[in-house]
Amino acid sequence: GEFVSRRDNHTVDDDAKMFFALTNAVFDAGIAAWDAKRAFDSARPVTSIPYLFHGQQIKAWRPFQGTQTFDGSLWIPYQRTTFPTPPFPEYISGHSAFSAAGAQILKLFTHSDKFGDSVTFPAGSSNIEPGLTPKQEVTLSWATYTEAANQAGISRRYGGIHFELADLVGRATGRQVADQAWEKALTFIKGKSEDDDSFQDKDDED
Repeated sequence: GEFVSRRDNHTVDDDAKMFFALTNAVFDAGIAAWDAKRAFDSARPVTSIPYLFHGQQIKAWRPFQGTQTFDGSLWIPYQRTTFPTPPFPEYISGHSAFSAAGAQILKLFTHSDKFGDSVTFPAGSSNIEPGLTPKQEVTLSWATYTEAANQAGISRRYGGIHFELADLVGRATGRQVADQAWEKALTFIKGKSEDDDSFQDKDDED
């Protein structure tokens, strides 16, 4: 949101409207995600994989060792050993829901999916494997809000924190929540009820 504000030379009024819609959508996405987490109470990979692959040889990441072959009971996610996984249910992915909701609001507010931001990680800057990863400078860039949200979601699968379904459903949930939050935000921005015949999006105004 801050990047978009700078990029598009927002006024205070622009920011008030954008961040009002954005923060409420992300907040509502969190409510939806945690409702699902409590309803399904599903196990995370940190529990499931060691249980299901105990006594079997698997190939996976080991801290500071790269890809190794070892007993599945020893598998851990790509996180700090002092904080191996969030202490709440897996399905759905909160990160995926938050990111998708935020991306959807920015698309709706700017009337475009164009993003254009990037972030660079210096060599050896990893919090998980400091001094080793990445081996060389890495730059991540996103042409669209959708790309950024999708990469945020899939990062939870890369890290062994979520399964695929939790990510994909999390993204879909976030988008659906954002669509509803956007419509509600417009009623406050315009000062009119959704049921008012005179209510319309700014694109419909002359």
